[in-house]
Amino acid sequence: MRARAIREGSVGLLILIAVGLFGGLVLWLRGLNPGQRTYRATLVFANTLGMQDGTSVRYRGVPVGRVLSINPSTNAVDVVVEILDSELRIPRDSSIFVNQSGLIGDTTIDITPLRPLTPPELALNPIGEGCPETIICNGDRLIGNVGASYESLLRSAEELASTFSDPELVNDLKVTLDNAATLTETANLLSSELVVLSQQLRTDLGPLLASANRATDNVANAAAQFELTGIEVNRLVLTNRGTLVTTLDNVSRSATNLEAITTTLRPTIQDGELLANLELLSANAALAAADIRSITGTFNSPDNLVMLQQTLDSARSVFQNANKVLADVDELTGDPTVRQNLRDLINGLSGLVSLTHQLEQASQVAGSLTPAAGEQVERVTFTPVPAPPAASGAGPTPVTITHQGQTYQLDVHSIQAR
Repeated sequence: MRARAIREGSVGLLILIAVGLFGGLVLWLRGLNPGQRTYRATLVFANTLGMQDGTSVRYRGVPVGRVLSINPSTNAVDVVVEILDSELRIPRDSSIFVNQSGLIGDTTIDITPLRPLTPPELALNPIGEGCPETIICNGDRLIGNVGASYESLLRSAEELASTFSDPELVNDLKVTLDNAATLTETANLLSSELVVLSQQLRTDLGPLLASANRATDNVANAAAQFELTGIEVNRLVLTNRGTLVTTLDNVSRSATNLEAITTTLRPTIQDGELLANLELLSANAALAAADIRSITGTFNSPDNLVMLQQTLDSARSVFQNANKVLADVDELTGDPTVRQNLRDLINGLSGLVSLTHQLEQASQVAGSLTPAAGEQVERVTFTPVPAPPAASGAGPTPVTITHQGQTYQLDVHSIQAR
């Protein structure tokens, strides 16, 4: 009897324990935690998108609370939410949206902060007295927004379908597709031509690349030459450093002398008479420039230009003829026999001129020796006397004359008897 009572009591106790565990599980699933402090806030939405009690509230995508009640009004819907963790600080300026997600259109309230909280703000208590307005406090009233939903998606799809059902738009799409097909064919042709062009460029770029390589080699050689030239110049400068220093000293002394000369000539330059002469010279130069300008203007006239052109043509013809004559003369004088004959001819003419001068002198002497009336004239003999070699080119050749047994020597200036 006693064993039966114990067995029935145990069964009843187990049933009570099971009912208690089931109730605790239900409370835990509904978010009830007696050891955890929560705070509440009221969110105002224009549309709840089918929200119900117990809808999840997410912060940064993590569930942090639930919807306690939904109170519709004329202009909006007040949704009371509960944040389960009182240690969670949410910025007051966060964005609050009600969205539908999932295959069955599950509605959630998403809270996304727009800025991080500072350390002093993290130390605030959202359920304490004097809670500032920088974070969401217990009992705050906030404005929420309506986000993505299946209803808006369906409305957009309906509007898009009605838009595409327009015949004019369909025709435009057909024309666009035809143009796209034409453009595709044109692009194919263009790609084929580009392939051919690339092959031709590859063929033509071979010699060009070779030329570029040769040019690069030439530039490298030129750079090497420049380097060698620089080395030579440096060596030359080092070798002639003394000469350069001496030259610079001479230039410095020359500059000092020029400065002294300038100092000496400055009073003369500043003289009023010299300045007046310079002004007169400038005026004369201006007049000369005006005359030259007038002469230039005269030359620039069409008639004068034509005459100058004709003169240049005539001069060109004369020069061409002269070149021909000089060519003929050069051809003649190029023969050694002709040059020897010309030399003999010139020597003979020179001797003839000399003999003619002697005959003129002889005729003058004969005139001076004309006999008087009744005097008998003897025979006069003219004998040229060769001039000594030292006197060559000093004067005419002397001549001896024999008259009445007397011998005379005749030159240009006098007759001497021997």
